[in-house]
Amino acid sequence: MKNARTLIDSLVSLHSFRPLSQHRCYRTFLQMLPERFRRGIAFVTVKNRRLMVALSHPGLKMELNYNQELLKSLLSSLIAAREECRFMEADEVVVFLSRYHRPPDEEASPTDPRYSELAEGTFRVTTENEALRESLERIREAIRRNREPEAS
Repeated sequence: MKNARTLIDSLVSLHSFRPLSQHRCYRTFLQMLPERFRRGIAFVTVKNRRLMVALSHPGLKMELNYNQELLKSLLSSLIAAREECRFMEADEVVVFLSRYHRPPDEEASPTDPRYSELAEGTFRVTTENEALRESLERIREAIRRNREPEAS
């Protein structure tokens, strides 16, 4: 009886599922990298015997250009360890900034939405507390001022 691992391996070896095995090799390569590099890499691919490393942040480009020998040595050790990753053989490493990555969390531009005032400000103030009465009167006036643009 086959177990799940052998079933998955047999499926991945099929031609139609080749991108899955390639993705597994790319993911293994990324896991071999140090954490500081892994966080800044958007994706990795091999094309025309070039290892293409797409970055999600421009600050990491110079550092990875200086550490291309590290990338090459990790790639060669991956190919030596896993025969199915032989397609990743590369002669050179190309590091570039990807335009396809998660955008940074930008602060939303300040907006001033205009909604029509639903309250009418026609409530009675029946409290004896003078400070509370003044606050309620200010609220009533603010409601009336907010309704004025609606009337014109």
